[in-house]
Amino acid sequence: MTPIKTLVCGVLAAGFCATALAQVPPVGVADQQALLQSKDPKLAANKKLVFDMWRSIIQAAHVEDAEKMFTEDYIQHNPNVITGRKAMVDFMRSSRPRKDIEPTIHFPVISIIAEGDLVAITTVSYQPDPEAPGKTYASSHFDLFRIENGKIAEHWDSVPKDKNMVKRDPNQGAKPKQ
Repeated sequence: MTPIKTLVCGVLAAGFCATALAQVPPVGVADQQALLQSKDPKLAANKKLVFDMWRSIIQAAHVEDAEKMFTEDYIQHNPNVITGRKAMVDFMRSSRPRKDIEPTIHFPVISIIAEGDLVAITTVSYQPDPEAPGKTYASSHFDLFRIENGKIAEHWDSVPKDKNMVKRDPNQGAKPKQ
């Protein structure tokens, strides 16, 4: 093979590899309610609890619902929020405006999965694109909740420790910037 052919083949191969590695943006489902279904009534109830809590407390800041949805000694693994229901309520009050409770979650929801006493919810979030100032890119976000006696008792997510997160309304990342 001539050096020119080798170079052309190398460039084409690199182009194909770059295309194969390009991000396929995650998308949410069209019908969030369908994600709440389960043949097991307890799993369906756990999914609905997390779905309702997200719409009411995370999205709309209706912290008066916290007592019926969270255990008093709720355990928080997000490094920006203190453990305990009261601390979670204080965090929600200080980080987002109170709004009407909507029928769906504003973030595109990819999945809600329940197994045993755990419910995982995967959403699409939009982050500032470091390669295109003023634009965002789509990524996946995961939250895991442990249910105990019909209330949320524990929460895990992948949010890094950041002092700016304490006052940031995460609902701002629900829509892309073009």
